[in-house]
Amino acid sequence: MLLTAIGMVGVVLVIAAYALLSSGRLRADEVRYQIINITGTVGILLSLITQWNLASFIANTAWLLIGFVGLTRIYMKRSA
Repeated sequence: MLLTAIGMVGVVLVIAAYALLSSGRLRADEVRYQIINITGTVGILLSLITQWNLASFIANTAWLLIGFVGLTRIYMKRSA
């Protein structure tokens, strides 16, 4: 039950991040956007421990990797 709740919070975070991006309140090159996405995606992946779904695992693992690439690019750009 706890992992399902964590997954639901993750879904809310990922949707909120996308809504904020689409509305122009966040930009993809902001750390906040990437952190919200990564946190939400980790929550969704944790929920899969109790309710396995291969398609969700693949999609969210890809989303997590994309988030980390985005975050890495932001930090590399800042240090340059």
